[in-house]
Amino acid sequence: MTSSLRILFTTLELTTRRGVQNVTRDLALGLTKAGHHVTIFARKGGPVAEDLRKCGIAVEHSVSALTGCEFDVIHGHHLVACSPVLALFPAVPAVFVCHDDASWFDTAPRLPTITAYAAVSESMAQRVMTDTGVGRESVSLLLNGVDTARFQPGPPPNTPPRRALAFAKNAEHVALIRAVCAQRRIAVDFIGAAVETQVDDPASVLPGYDLVFASALSAIEAMACLRPVVVCDGRGMAGMVDMPRYEAWRPKNFGLAALDGPLSVERLAAELDRFDPAEAARVGERVRNEATREAWVDACVALYQRAIAGTIETEAAAQQWSRHLEAWTPRLAEHWAFVEERQALINEVRRLRAGLDLLPLNNRITFGADRASARFIDAVGFERRDGSMWTSSAFASLRFHPGPLKRAIEIDLEAAIYAPAADFGLEISVLVNGFEIERWTESGFAGWAERRRTIRLPLEMCHPSSTWLAFQFAQVAGAAPTTAPAFCIRATTFRES
Repeated sequence: MTSSLRILFTTLELTTRRGVQNVTRDLALGLTKAGHHVTIFARKGGPVAEDLRKCGIAVEHSVSALTGCEFDVIHGHHLVACSPVLALFPAVPAVFVCHDDASWFDTAPRLPTITAYAAVSESMAQRVMTDTGVGRESVSLLLNGVDTARFQPGPPPNTPPRRALAFAKNAEHVALIRAVCAQRRIAVDFIGAAVETQVDDPASVLPGYDLVFASALSAIEAMACLRPVVVCDGRGMAGMVDMPRYEAWRPKNFGLAALDGPLSVERLAAELDRFDPAEAARVGERVRNEATREAWVDACVALYQRAIAGTIETEAAAQQWSRHLEAWTPRLAEHWAFVEERQALINEVRRLRAGLDLLPLNNRITFGADRASARFIDAVGFERRDGSMWTSSAFASLRFHPGPLKRAIEIDLEAAIYAPAADFGLEISVLVNGFEIERWTESGFAGWAERRRTIRLPLEMCHPSSTWLAFQFAQVAGAAPTTAPAFCIRATTFRES
């Protein structure tokens, strides 16, 4: 029996009921139930913080409130939350747990009291290695668990499904799910920040649905209720969970690394054809056996013991803290990038290092603000805005990786064109790897006009590793405009003809 530990959690905020906030809540409650003493430092409070306080768990928002407290170990989430706490307790060993492989605030710091690292998926373990320089053997995999006492199995789902629940922490998949469910006559409810509808206790509603669309921890919770689950969110889709897929996607935390392509009506419909309540029950029973909160808590305690047994780097402390402050404290205003701009640059560097993923054929690719389409299409000369890409320049291009092809590609292009006046004529030329394949003129309207067009790319012009589709724009009629014309791409579907 492990002796009682005094544990200090750090996290960015306890306002929203999603992601790390739910993980912090569930682990704090599980550790408390197991006899440990938990305190939480959150930079911002809210409903989740109040829930924890009602359960007798202290939540503080100022490091001064922690002065004089004693802890055996610090469980750190988020760079900006754990840094001040680590400075306040220079003799307390700490664990840093990475929950995101892109966000700047989930960067793993290299500080003297962090004696153990963990990540909730393999892709995030790779990030910790990149951020800190430690080896893979130094990063534990801390897979999420579920409170099976709360998330209970529901009645057998109806076949075919009649009611579905979709989690919407981002919005890009909402319309597609709604459309496919309408085709199948499935009533679908959405919950999450993207639709401004929150449910305080999803465990109370999940068992009543025949089908669930979710990712990460929400997907695991739905599986524990024996619900058939399609793993997806606004960034893309993995598919309907069955036993082989569970084994493949569990180390990926059913998150971004498992989302192997964009959503489309066709692909989503194909996954619904895999609906199998009996298989969902088998998956759910496995979740209830191996992904319990108790097993999750035991894994955390083992991680804490590893951190406590580690060596705090006292001799290197000054150098590590100075490098940390140099990297993360604001510079002079003219040299300091805004957080959003810096995050966009980080995402772009990661994308360029990784290269383009193989273009998914027969899938509708949209261009949302989360830049999920950038995995497959490199846009030059376009600006991403409001779920689309647009340009007012004379030239813009798309680069993609089609892979080996046996037939020509057809592109179904969903676009909008802005003309500054009704007598304005805009000539649009399309080139593939520098060779013009199509030209047309848009005229006779003022303002925005929606367009759908199919463009055929000859097989001999498509390079399997990198193909460029370029657009050239030229005025061919009308007076000199006071505002520039614009070309906006909303979505593309690539298919072999």
